[in-house]
Amino acid sequence: MGKGTAQAVRRAGAVRRWWKLLVGCWGAAWFMTVSAVWGAERVYIDITQPGFVKLPIAVPDFKMQGDDAGLARQMAAVIRDDLDLSGYFKVLDPAGFLESPQQMGVLPSEIRFDSWKAVGAEFLVRGQYEARGGGLNAEFRLFDVVSQKMLIGKAYEAWVADARAVAHRIANEIIAALTGEAGIFDTRIAFVQAEGDAKEIYVMDLDGQNLTAITRDRSTALAPAWSPDGTQLAYVSYVEGQPKIFIANVFSGARRAVAGYPGINITPAWHPAGGRLAVTLSKDGNPDIFLMDAQGSVLKTLVSGWAIEVSPSWSPDGSKIAYVSNESGTPQIYVLDLAGGNKRRLTYEGKYNTSPAWSPKGDWIAFSSMTGGRHNIFIVRPDGSGLRALTHGEGDNESPTWSPDGRLVAFSSTREGASAIWAAVVNGEGIRRLTRLGGAQSQPSWSPRANR
Repeated sequence: MGKGTAQAVRRAGAVRRWWKLLVGCWGAAWFMTVSAVWGAERVYIDITQPGFVKLPIAVPDFKMQGDDAGLARQMAAVIRDDLDLSGYFKVLDPAGFLESPQQMGVLPSEIRFDSWKAVGAEFLVRGQYEARGGGLNAEFRLFDVVSQKMLIGKAYEAWVADARAVAHRIANEIIAALTGEAGIFDTRIAFVQAEGDAKEIYVMDLDGQNLTAITRDRSTALAPAWSPDGTQLAYVSYVEGQPKIFIANVFSGARRAVAGYPGINITPAWHPAGGRLAVTLSKDGNPDIFLMDAQGSVLKTLVSGWAIEVSPSWSPDGSKIAYVSNESGTPQIYVLDLAGGNKRRLTYEGKYNTSPAWSPKGDWIAFSSMTGGRHNIFIVRPDGSGLRALTHGEGDNESPTWSPDGRLVAFSSTREGASAIWAAVVNGEGIRRLTRLGGAQSQPSWSPRANR
């Protein structure tokens, strides 16, 4: 692991602190207080309509009061990066702005809308902050440049150390104000980091910051899977020799082995309601899929037979699972209706289809398929229709995982050399690299939204 990665890991304690607050384990006042809310009117933009065009939005640096001028650039940069990743916006380059961020106003009466129309902006985010000692007071307002109206404004109290988290929260508010959907920028991604001969589980913010080590065993840890409440990770570890399934608390670091049956114990997938997992066990000889509680007791068999069945993924309502089986001769994706016991083959194109991931909205299943000698990410409707490629042969692309809003898919890719984590907007609007670390990163798992 490189120097930058090591420095990031040393911040793990602080990372656990603010994320723990986001999921509601401690008092929310410590992390962030929304001290004021202003809203003139809301505009919900229908992003599902055919021909949707990205919205031009300007996010100048925040206006500074007090210490730490770097925050003015940092907070605005985080917001710009988040909005760009969402795929909803054309984020305008600040180099083309006509006004100085430190001289222009913040209040609605102070905004010179003609200046923003001139640079092509349809929406404007204007923010300011005051940093004194370790405290931070920040506020923002979102304006519709065309109608010259303020859409929403909020003020926050937090610590200076949590400025990035405040900026992510602001980006979430902007998404909600314009689309009616909750943002995803306070989510995190777990992944496998290759470190020499070892593979460890790490967690990072969506923008690649605040790296936290979950395992430090100098062994092999694989297949991280978030619990629905975002407090735990199930994963596979070889630290005790055979592959066993562990569950780790992402805040305390406490962990326990929950499946160490004879043979393999792999591919954990949490039930959407929590408390139970679908897992692959070979305790009876053949790799089959079982339902297990979080204490490790097997509750029932979900899929069994002469073939190899692995990699379960739950539908959002918990009524079905997608999984991989080689009963047709090659690995293919199948869907099982748990109530009726009916199963059907989902994929017919490609000889090697793996890693199904059901969208949180239930409308798509992502998977990795071997095409033209390369692994690529595809999405398909649960009924088998609408097959579409998200990647097109640039390196090997594997292990898809969905954002909580069902709009993005993260995956590992070797398109720039060593494997790294990337994200693609489902409508094909672009692909973004999320990790820039030493070594190789693979098998991402996207966390649920933080509970507030």
